[in-house]
Amino acid sequence: MNNPSRQTLALNQGGVSQLVWDSDKPVLHFAHATGFNAETYRTLLSPLADDFRIFASDARGHGSTTLPSKPGMARGWKIFRDDLIAILDRVAPQGAILAGHSMGGAVSLMAAATRPDKVKALVLVEPVLMPRSLWWRMMLTRFGLRSGKPGLAERALKRRDVFPSLEIAAAAYRRRGAFRTWPEEVMIDYIKGGFASAESGFRLRCAPAWESECFRSTPFGVSRLVERLGCPLTIIHGEYASTSSQGELAIIGRLYPQTRIVAQKGATHFLPMEYPDLVRDEIQRVVDSRP
Repeated sequence: MNNPSRQTLALNQGGVSQLVWDSDKPVLHFAHATGFNAETYRTLLSPLADDFRIFASDARGHGSTTLPSKPGMARGWKIFRDDLIAILDRVAPQGAILAGHSMGGAVSLMAAATRPDKVKALVLVEPVLMPRSLWWRMMLTRFGLRSGKPGLAERALKRRDVFPSLEIAAAAYRRRGAFRTWPEEVMIDYIKGGFASAESGFRLRCAPAWESECFRSTPFGVSRLVERLGCPLTIIHGEYASTSSQGELAIIGRLYPQTRIVAQKGATHFLPMEYPDLVRDEIQRVVDSRP
């Protein structure tokens, strides 16, 4: 398996930490999900290194990236969009293929809609596509006018963020919650990229408060941005707990009918961990033009 190098791209306010599989091939940028990091997707991306020059970036407030992550910055995820555009300006002046999971998928779509000249194709895996109608429901719940179970933002705030060792962290995550369908190697990569040494052991690089803010700041109506695209679009989604709602996929199909939508039976929101071959095939298909 091809191994990446860890590189830092200096921007105005700090450094973007990236895994880079360097070559003279077409550029592929991969954007990760909320709370995760680029290292989590190492085993997914490494087999593609023969055909792509790959950049997988740690988003602001995640992994080893040192860009500031202050309260209020994540609103609407526009800061992540702007960061991605700044990265592309530096590493892919001629344009790139963008792929991403969850938040990374939505942010990649936002970047492509803002700068269509920078994006040659989009492959979005379980992108966060929230209907505008959910905004009102979220507001009612936030102000106590509607009861409901704690959401992702509330649960993120309660995450344990310090462990005495990485081995203890792995034992706490193994086959539990979101990690129950993950291969062992992928979970270990998530831990390697997601924890930093601290006085009391190892601390999450993505602070629970920032992860919670990212969830609270989810944009609504992103699907309608497809009208601004000028490139091939592929969306891969799962069967269970998908963040790509059927209603939003229908909107995309109407507004951008050339979209390729791939549904994977049995998959959850963590489709890249569960069906990596499918994701790789769809990324490869972009350049191979497979039927």
